[in-house]
Amino acid sequence: MKRDNLAYLISGLFYGALIGFGVFYLVEHRPGGDPAPATAAAPSPAGPRAPAQGGAGPGAAGAPMMEEVTALKLALKDDPRNPQILTRLANIYHDVSMWPQAVEYYERALEVVPGDPNLMTDLGVCYQGMEQFDRALEMFAQAHEANPQHWQSLYNIVIVAGFNLGDVDRAEAALARLEEVNPAAPGLDQLRSNLQHAREEMAGDPS
Repeated sequence: MKRDNLAYLISGLFYGALIGFGVFYLVEHRPGGDPAPATAAAPSPAGPRAPAQGGAGPGAAGAPMMEEVTALKLALKDDPRNPQILTRLANIYHDVSMWPQAVEYYERALEVVPGDPNLMTDLGVCYQGMEQFDRALEMFAQAHEANPQHWQSLYNIVIVAGFNLGDVDRAEAALARLEEVNPAAPGLDQLRSNLQHAREEMAGDPS
């Protein structure tokens, strides 16, 4: 496939797939009762976000966010293994695309509550935002292994494998499992169509 055609295909399909998955954070709550805002602008196939071009930084949320972060970090000094505080800090940084900071707190939270599929999925999304796609897939796979009914991790595997890495075989396998686990997951028809187009483009690659 010509490189410019491939770039156009992947960007278009990836954005379309992400839009369909945006419903997740509107109906699901993260650990600790912290729903992500529907208007956030960070890359996450686990929520209504567009692919990142770099961290948004603390200015994206302004003074209220920084005040909350300061208060949470002070509370963390007295209770450094509190999973709710760690997760809340991770989620705040996640939602403004401050990926390294989010990774730090998700990892610390997972030390306290190992095997939590939601935390592992959000951590994987951070790796995706940092363009560490193999690490992202590893986290999503661990989340699915921890809970085979965790459809969000499967959805993320489809997105990253199919549209970030171009591994359509792996994406289609994950999609088939996703359809078994949750046939009502948002955006499945569009996601299936996008993968089919990717498959057809690959089959027509003159190189």
